[in-house]
Amino acid sequence: MKYESRVVLFLDILGFKQIIDKTSNKGIDQTQQIDFLYNTLIGMRKLFEKGKRYSASTQVTQFSDSVVVSFVEKEEAQVFYTLERVQKLITGLILEGLICRGGISYGKLIHTDQVIFGPALIQAYEMESNAAFFPRVVLDKAIIDMGKKYGFKPSEDDQDDPLMNMVKLDTDDMFYINYFLSKKNNLGLREEELVIYLLKLKNIIQHGLKFKNPSMRAKYGWMKNKFNRMLWKLQSNENDKISDLLKPLK
Repeated sequence: MKYESRVVLFLDILGFKQIIDKTSNKGIDQTQQIDFLYNTLIGMRKLFEKGKRYSASTQVTQFSDSVVVSFVEKEEAQVFYTLERVQKLITGLILEGLICRGGISYGKLIHTDQVIFGPALIQAYEMESNAAFFPRVVLDKAIIDMGKKYGFKPSEDDQDDPLMNMVKLDTDDMFYINYFLSKKNNLGLREEELVIYLLKLKNIIQHGLKFKNPSMRAKYGWMKNKFNRMLWKLQSNENDKISDLLKPLK
């Protein structure tokens, strides 16, 4: 057995400990909470296991609130499919009232049905825990370079390529998977889901801003700024349906 060059995603749900605590709280319907967790985690796994339809090398490992997905480097088209599924997962979790954080890296890895280890996993984990910081999934520069070979050129101005709607460059020079609406419905949601999604997102941010912990407030403050900037862009593009329903966060 030897290392393969693989692209790897490490992603976990934020606030998972609080959800687990509810499953042991006698004053709460434990069955309902456990079913919610079970279905959420199974849904995460199934979403990425669909990748095996496109790539025989795709491997998925789920443990606790985390999921690790990887595929071999030579299957570069998988970059698009993986980012697409990550964006779909983020929006799906938000509709359930949850947020996540993660890192996508590239390097040496062994990933089978039984084991997973290697420098690429450590790097992806460190990206999730350190570089991501905010509720976002960040991408290693190597992933961006790989994507550029296939017309993947992240830019705030270019909205024609579907990849450009999924990836943004943040103010700290980190690329992340976008889950805020642009002038186009870049989130892949049905029209009837869109307003519900944005209201859920707003409620999550409002709740998070009530935390007194400075670190928590910084995380939700980042989301608030992205949310308000999204509304400003929608209003400047005369998207009345959205801007009339949603007001900026304070």
